[in-house]
Amino acid sequence: MSETLTLDDWKQRAKELTLRSAAFIDGAPVEAASGATFDNFSPTTGDVLNQVASTDTADVDRAVTAARSAFSRGDWAHS
Repeated sequence: MSETLTLDDWKQRAKELTLRSAAFIDGAPVEAASGATFDNFSPTTGDVLNQVASTDTADVDRAVTAARSAFSRGDWAHS
């Protein structure tokens, strides 16, 4: 049987969350190539939760290159 959580329980869990702020390219979190970020706002309070990597075409190119390399190696098909 699962436990019933109160509103205070959920608020405490929310405070303990770790929000990811980097892009995920080639199996690892990375900052935007430009170093740019943008604010991630809470929809309930309007508070800034964290800064998120603001990716652009350079990051897309980096991700596509990594994906092509993984595809060419073929190791993704055996995992």
